[in-house]
Amino acid sequence: MTHQQFAPIESKAENWPITRLHKNQKSFLEEVVYRSFTSLRLRYPIDADLYRMLAQTASRELARITSDPWACDPKDDSAFWEAMECAIKNKMGANELLKNVIERYVGEMRSHFSVSHYQIMAKSVHHIFINLLKPNCFGFGPKEKRWTLRCKRLQEKFHIAGEIDIVRALAKKGTIVIVPTHTSHWDSVIIGLAMKRLGLSPLSWGAGLNLFNNRFFRYLFSQLGTYKIDRRKKNIPYLLTQKYYTCLTLEWGCHTLFYPSGTRSRSGAIESDLKLGLLGTPFEAQENNFQKQGAYARKLFIIPVVLNYHCVLEAQQLIRTLADKETAMDSESKPCCCVTKLLLGRNILCKGSEIFINIGTPLDVMGNRVDIEARSYDAQGKEVNLYEQFLKLNTTISKRPDSYIKPLSHKIVEIYYRINSVLSSHLVAFVAYELAKTIEGFSMQLEKITLKREDFMVALSKAYKAFYILYKEKKINFTAVLLNGQLSTIATDGLAKLGIYHAKPPLVSVKEGNLLIQDLWTLWYYHNRLIGYEVEKIFNIAFRD
Repeated sequence: MTHQQFAPIESKAENWPITRLHKNQKSFLEEVVYRSFTSLRLRYPIDADLYRMLAQTASRELARITSDPWACDPKDDSAFWEAMECAIKNKMGANELLKNVIERYVGEMRSHFSVSHYQIMAKSVHHIFINLLKPNCFGFGPKEKRWTLRCKRLQEKFHIAGEIDIVRALAKKGTIVIVPTHTSHWDSVIIGLAMKRLGLSPLSWGAGLNLFNNRFFRYLFSQLGTYKIDRRKKNIPYLLTQKYYTCLTLEWGCHTLFYPSGTRSRSGAIESDLKLGLLGTPFEAQENNFQKQGAYARKLFIIPVVLNYHCVLEAQQLIRTLADKETAMDSESKPCCCVTKLLLGRNILCKGSEIFINIGTPLDVMGNRVDIEARSYDAQGKEVNLYEQFLKLNTTISKRPDSYIKPLSHKIVEIYYRINSVLSSHLVAFVAYELAKTIEGFSMQLEKITLKREDFMVALSKAYKAFYILYKEKKINFTAVLLNGQLSTIATDGLAKLGIYHAKPPLVSVKEGNLLIQDLWTLWYYHNRLIGYEVEKIFNIAFRD
């Protein structure tokens, strides 16, 4: 684990890939339009079919404008699509209409990057998290802990662990593709801060357009190279244009962040169902690099990352989406309602927390392990030539069959589980929820459940031993508090930090040391971070009679 700030791999901002892309953005966007147009014309070579597809697109867009308008939508949205619908009916030039649609989508997606804005925001985010994670600077807490040197505050609470040296080395040799777990709207900010501390140049990433409904996020992301993704739009021209925008960003060498799960985990669990289409984008970018540059083309490296928090600000909102069976889009369109309330509370100002960023084994786009020299190795540890693997693919009927993407997704998920850290708060939530399930008459509709201290400590001991075996087998990570092994310390630390910024913590200590579950759904959310290891079986065996 490291807490140090590494020297930048590239100190000159004009040499950052993202800077070069935006300096030549006109050429970049023209290439996106050209590829999208060419692909769609190949798919719809007959004008009648193209008109039909465009008519469906216009109809869906007009329906979206009527049923689900957002504040950040273009002001001329309705006028454009009404005119497009009319032009399609009048059979105006098919190629021109298709190009107009693609250019509009590219204009909506396009990103902006300002070096000065990035530098200001990087410093601001750094200081914000210093004060949030260790808020003694506000004058709260014991006097001896106040006014700690600013350079040490973030070091103590912002933990980066894993394959740090390899990632730094690979960033000099090729293009880094960060694929983290996704739990919060703040994940991109956290990853950006972590990569800056490792010395990487700024990342490009696609942010949900819903975030731009909020003024704070709109200002934060406006000049950081963030291209926009509108998940309401499921039509073929939009999805293809989005794919080529991302693909070309990678081909231009920009280190990129994207979430292979597609959206935030509503349950709080580590994602196990990744989107093959998203993982296919770096695959296609690598293939294009090889076609243009041959065996010595720039390689892309997939970096799995697991983010863990003692408190996810949106946890209650996300889990209620499952509880109330609301649509995901309803949740997405209101990203910050709970955050706004929480930021006004004393908890944010008075209580400190921690963030854990675990970096997993780098992979190439075929799922092979990659070493510090950018060499690829198969599952048997034999060195393989990635270029030759792609040449073999070109002899098959399909250039990018799912059979080559699925192994990559499985390996990413496997790494997620292996590098996941057991936080004291997650372990306490896991034990409390599983213990509550053994109580007769248990139901998720129960408002309050009391657990006896003795029962909880016995259950904690059994769960700890089960996870410790997994830790020794290198199937999961432990934080420093867990490695200490003192169950009373783990329980105290976990209770203090579980949902620390929530106005109503899911689990609290009451009389005689007993525990009171006062928000079962939120407790379940944090519990879910440790499912998938089959430790819950010990409760079925030991606590159910």
